[in-house]
Amino acid sequence: MMMTQNLDSFPLMGAQAVVLATADDTREAWEQFELRLGPGARSPRHTLTADKLFHVVAGTVTIVAGESEESVSDGPVFVPAGTPHCYRNDSGVPARMVVTVTGRGQIEFLRGMSRLTADGPPDPAALAAHTEAHGVAILPA
Repeated sequence: MMMTQNLDSFPLMGAQAVVLATADDTREAWEQFELRLGPGARSPRHTLTADKLFHVVAGTVTIVAGESEESVSDGPVFVPAGTPHCYRNDSGVPARMVVTVTGRGQIEFLRGMSRLTADGPPDPAALAAHTEAHGVAILPA
């Protein structure tokens, strides 16, 4: 008999985030989640205090890291801590990527972003407090 595992997931600005590993699972070393991106899903340009690895596993995602912009349909893109970056699904069809972030806090940050953006654009003061508390800086487009 095959058992199905209840996945820990939540909506995130045009995407669905599925938790794959938490810092509790990895002795604080890293966290991992899958992003299921609908057409047009995107993140704002931002920086983190942690390293991040995007691995596109289905579809095509445009990833901007520093001055580099590339359309990725299979494979990884490494983003060092402090590097401005963002992603977007311009393809018109769903895409998926697995994201690994060093340390603890990214999943908690994303859950907070899900709550803050559930009813539309977030309150600027609440957004500023949330990003600052998690070592994230949202940058101008």
